[in-house]
Amino acid sequence: MTFVRVFSLVSSAIFVVFNAGCNDAPRNTPAVTSDTSTSSTVTGLSTGTGWDQSLGRVMILPLASDSSRAGVVLPGLTDSTLASTTQFELTGLDTLSVDLFNQQGLVGQATLHVSSQRVDPSGCLNWPVASFVSSAPRAWRVGLEAGQASGLKLNSLGTMHGNDSSRFVNDALEAANSLNSAGDSVFRGLPFSVKRGSRIDGSVVPTIVAEVVRKINEEANPREEHTLLVAEQPTSGSGYRAVFTTRSSGAEESLETTDVLAAVQLKSTKQAVIVISIDYEDGGKVGTLERSADGTWKLRWKSAYAGC
Repeated sequence: MTFVRVFSLVSSAIFVVFNAGCNDAPRNTPAVTSDTSTSSTVTGLSTGTGWDQSLGRVMILPLASDSSRAGVVLPGLTDSTLASTTQFELTGLDTLSVDLFNQQGLVGQATLHVSSQRVDPSGCLNWPVASFVSSAPRAWRVGLEAGQASGLKLNSLGTMHGNDSSRFVNDALEAANSLNSAGDSVFRGLPFSVKRGSRIDGSVVPTIVAEVVRKINEEANPREEHTLLVAEQPTSGSGYRAVFTTRSSGAEESLETTDVLAAVQLKSTKQAVIVISIDYEDGGKVGTLERSADGTWKLRWKSAYAGC
């Protein structure tokens, strides 16, 4: 279940936060607040979660049930600190200018009206909700504080034709096959198939991101392995090699899956960042894959877990 579908199930917020005992979650721990000395405080701006402050102070995500509002992801909150937060102090964010991105890159700008608010009394923990001062462009998938990043276009496999499509699949499978000895041993030797993927335009080196799948089609116990990989083509131009992978395996309905929301380039460092959703049956997280100056990729930050 993707986050976009999760949002449509919850009219009051975005990214309902999963915790097996969320209805009994403790509420007496103070909210995490900014480390700054300014009088305008914002919950969840502490460092230590891996969030790259070059991306700004917060991330926003679309609220499928109401296009005039957005969910405000507070990057300094972990699973436990979000579960123990009772009041979101957000006066330092009103009014926040944001750049909005999707797989086509930058699709527009908007201004948010953000106010302090209490958590959802239903027992599910939700990100605070902000309203757009004016209408936002359609089909945006992630927003960042204005001026922090420029958009990178993702050419999706679904829009490719002919030789372009075949070349992408071959490049992705070549990178995946170099990983054949990794992962759950029961899948080793089984062929990969490419479920979805994109080429990233404007990156420092030719880069692709793809989700590849291996399956065991046993009627009594069908299983799948999903691997998200980022692969780059060396300067020699000889094929693509995987530079980042993350895997999940098990029954289809319980698998952790990933989806690419957008790719951006930080204006301060020129480093590439891929924003992904990490989805589970009842929710998930959002995260950032970042290319370091030395050319390595890593999952630098993940938000608090979402679900109910």
